[in-house]
Amino acid sequence: MGSKSKNTDLHLHTTASDGGYSPKELVRKCKEVGLEYIAITDHDTVSGVKEAIVEGERLGITVINGIEFSTKENGIGVHILGYGIDLTYEPLLSMLSEQQKMRKTRMQEMVQKFARFNIHLNEADILKEADGGSIGRPHVAKVLVKMGAVNDVAEAFDKYLAEGKPCYVKKEREMTPLEALQWIEAAKGIAILAHPVYYKLDDRISTWVKTGLLHGVEVYHRDHNVEVQNHYEQLVKQIEQQQGVVLLRTGGSDFHHEDYGRVTQPLGETRIDNELAKRLLARIKK
Repeated sequence: MGSKSKNTDLHLHTTASDGGYSPKELVRKCKEVGLEYIAITDHDTVSGVKEAIVEGERLGITVINGIEFSTKENGIGVHILGYGIDLTYEPLLSMLSEQQKMRKTRMQEMVQKFARFNIHLNEADILKEADGGSIGRPHVAKVLVKMGAVNDVAEAFDKYLAEGKPCYVKKEREMTPLEALQWIEAAKGIAILAHPVYYKLDDRISTWVKTGLLHGVEVYHRDHNVEVQNHYEQLVKQIEQQQGVVLLRTGGSDFHHEDYGRVTQPLGETRIDNELAKRLLARIKK
């Protein structure tokens, strides 16, 4: 397929979690760079999805509803993407609401830890940074930057916020990958393993597929070079042959903001084939 058909990004974050643009702003930016199919996949929330879908309809961009669950498997953080979930499924919405409360409590504990280092964070500033969205460590990091306590978000994590650092606070309860898969199934969604290169848990992928709850792998990602892409493409094919299933391949930029993280990356730099979005949509509609 020609490069003209590569106008899809199925992994994007907004201010509903730790992204830098509102859902509406992000959709407009996607339009500006020529994207045709996108998915909003905020961390542990679907609160930004409807706004994005409405703006997508106005601008002629297909917006797929999504979510990125944060889970733990044997102490390793694993992210599970859910696409096309039922946004009216009350048990899921209630669970996500509880998670937001736990995130706020966690943030308050971080504020207390920073005070021991004579760094006095204002909770209101962090909430303002979150802008009504899912509160996370990046919001704390951004406030630290604005205060001049660190030079950038990366330094905030390296010195204080990363796991094992002095101001890190463990989540009250960690969801397992299997639990996330079960929630996505209950909400009639399609489950995809996000950026597998981060975890090195290749043996678990086959196990999760065997449950019938994992429908594919994010083979293409900002941090997947060609070698990694080929590795996961081969692994997916191998699992398909062994288990007699057809799995989805997805991909995206994992975009938060141009200046988020350690490497500046403009929106639209990571694109995948539109055909992959169409296959995902076809599976959602089944």
